[in-house]
Amino acid sequence: MLQKARKYTDNTHLADSLKITLSGVIPFLIFMPTQQFDWAFAMAVGALLTAPVDIPSNLKDKINGILVGALLVPFVTLLLSLTQNHWYFYPVFIFIIFSLSMISVYGHRANMLSFSGLLAASLGLAHSYQGTDLWLHGLFLLLGGLLYLVVSLSFYFIRPRRYGVLQTSECMDLTAEYLQYRSQLWTPGVDADKIVEEQLNIQIKLNEVHENLREFLVLNKANTGNSSNNRRLLVAFSTLVEILEIAVSTSFDHKKLHDLLDDDPSIIRDYQALAEDFASTIKDISDSLNMGLNYKPNYDFDRKLLALQDKLNDFIATSTSPNKVEAVLLFSNVLHYAQSQIDKIHILERILTEKVFSENVEDRFKELEKFLTPVHYRWGTLIENLTFNSTIFRHATRLTLTILVGLIISNIFNPLNGYWILLTIVVIMRPGYGLTKTRSFERVIGTVLGGLIAFGLLFIIQDNHTIIAYLTILTMILGYWFSHTDYKVGVTFITMYVVLIYAILTPNFMDLLIYRVIDTVIGALLALGANYILWPSWEFLNVNVHLSKSIKANQDYVKEIKEIYNQKNDPTLAYKLARKYAFIEIGNLMASFQRMIQEPKSKQRLRSEIYELAVLNHTFLSTAASIGVYVQSRHTTKASESFNMVMNYIDKNLQLTNNLLNNTPSEEDLITAEDIESFRVSMSYLQNIREYELKKSFSDDAQIKNLMEESTMVIQQLTWLAHLSEKILKISKVIRDKREEMQQKKSVLHPTVLFKKG
Repeated sequence: MLQKARKYTDNTHLADSLKITLSGVIPFLIFMPTQQFDWAFAMAVGALLTAPVDIPSNLKDKINGILVGALLVPFVTLLLSLTQNHWYFYPVFIFIIFSLSMISVYGHRANMLSFSGLLAASLGLAHSYQGTDLWLHGLFLLLGGLLYLVVSLSFYFIRPRRYGVLQTSECMDLTAEYLQYRSQLWTPGVDADKIVEEQLNIQIKLNEVHENLREFLVLNKANTGNSSNNRRLLVAFSTLVEILEIAVSTSFDHKKLHDLLDDDPSIIRDYQALAEDFASTIKDISDSLNMGLNYKPNYDFDRKLLALQDKLNDFIATSTSPNKVEAVLLFSNVLHYAQSQIDKIHILERILTEKVFSENVEDRFKELEKFLTPVHYRWGTLIENLTFNSTIFRHATRLTLTILVGLIISNIFNPLNGYWILLTIVVIMRPGYGLTKTRSFERVIGTVLGGLIAFGLLFIIQDNHTIIAYLTILTMILGYWFSHTDYKVGVTFITMYVVLIYAILTPNFMDLLIYRVIDTVIGALLALGANYILWPSWEFLNVNVHLSKSIKANQDYVKEIKEIYNQKNDPTLAYKLARKYAFIEIGNLMASFQRMIQEPKSKQRLRSEIYELAVLNHTFLSTAASIGVYVQSRHTTKASESFNMVMNYIDKNLQLTNNLLNNTPSEEDLITAEDIESFRVSMSYLQNIREYELKKSFSDDAQIKNLMEESTMVIQQLTWLAHLSEKILKISKVIRDKREEMQQKKSVLHPTVLFKKG
């Protein structure tokens, strides 16, 4: 029980919450003897506004990012305060908001810096300072940001490698969850489509964790050195990537295997139990790594695999089924998969059980460096995005206008703390309508709920300021902690600590809650309305881009598989990069689809077709990867001309699909009648080979057995790959035709649109 509680609390979210809380409390402790609470409040605000820039990264980027954030907050505040009540205030205000929104083009850290600046712009209008008081306010905002830097660095140096351990543990948990879903596919009558959807959702999360780990392990190498801990994490990460690749790339026809092994169904039941043990073991390894406990293996995989092989041998000896050879070949592939995963799990176990981990991993570090996604802070990147074709430009324009309207409303009606309207807009408004809608409802619900709970506590506590102060710190920690995992709960606690603070500082805190709820509702309605009316970024428009990228990534991956099958060389860097981007793009595609289904139903155009194409893309990637893994792990014969002809046909299908999605050349420019005939002849030849191999008697000769496996497995996967490419092309034609039909209807209703396009 204590171990579970520790795993739940000892994480980066709680650490971030503690850093923010300490940075907010320390100024009040410093200035308590002098009663200079305005200075303390300014320092606390400076720390809170700088905190979002503190994202996981190497030490140099962490320091530089926080320093820029600490300088940006007082700069924005001073600039707005100095121009307030002048005719040029609104032009300056619009320029600042738009500029801060646009710097998001430079990646995640720049996006968080933008968020800090926008919060500072919203809060900069909360108080009217002049003269010396204004400059002192700016100075203490800066000191608050520097204080947060000191607190953050203190946390970093106390446990410099904790982030890497937590991310590796999370990677293990997600990988185990993926394998658990995979084992459920062996259950007769299971909803396979639902399981595939869950696996895709896990892959989206794994893409992000993989990228975080790459950056941490490579960019932090200079600080951690070639330590045993760093080597362990690197080997663990590389092994987990390989486990996922093997799992994704090995697909089985579960129903067919159930039918073929009907004489002895216990074989499949035993294998399913073994597959579940894979997931349980990786989960146990994750817990041991996270908690720093001694790991003890709970399963004897080698013995279980040997028992399965003995059962298969008994099946060979006793079965009289005419499909015995095919059953044995297919299940042998299952056992090969199990052996591969067992070998990888043994590596993970060795990472925890070996006291001195001396494996040389320099080559792995060099390889990982090439997998990092570079961020270039070029002026040209900003210029290229100054167009309505850019999602970030549309969002920046929309956000600027919405904040401007919120400011005008707060100035006209002058509600108590009207800047909360601006804060609400900044916090909940996102480029997509779906996420903005979700955060709007969660923020309103959390604000109301937090206010009611806070007033209930104040009614019980009365005027005991000591207890209120302790509750304020506790709710502050909980608020920032849950903001990462459950936004509604986080807002509830944040509202509680705001109300509790004002209960100490001012007697009219009841008015505070009423106006906070009103301002929150106004801000949420403005954000929601703007996302719906002002140049909306409906996801059905963006999902086409992700479809195209995913298909292109699969196409590049297939080309690299063909290359290594023909050349018989080890996987090249180009192959590994193509594989990486294929996995990333399928995750991006599913994330885009998830955002689309959060939008109004009228905007979920071609939902079923897009989902079908996304699932087909995922299945295509799995099938292609299975050929790639087979080629890497086995000695294969020379690729035949028929193999290359089929691969070329698949490549052309994918290219044509991309052309259809992007409204480029027609199919006559790509696939000819001669291509189709060549494909049919090649496929017929390969299928005849497979039928011939399956009709052979099963032999114990290893060479014959390997040839039979290669001819049946590779040809089976290649046949399925060609079939999938045809289905992908067919669905893309349906999408193209329906879009043209919708465009024609739109042109009939709005003839000016057709005229403008012409």
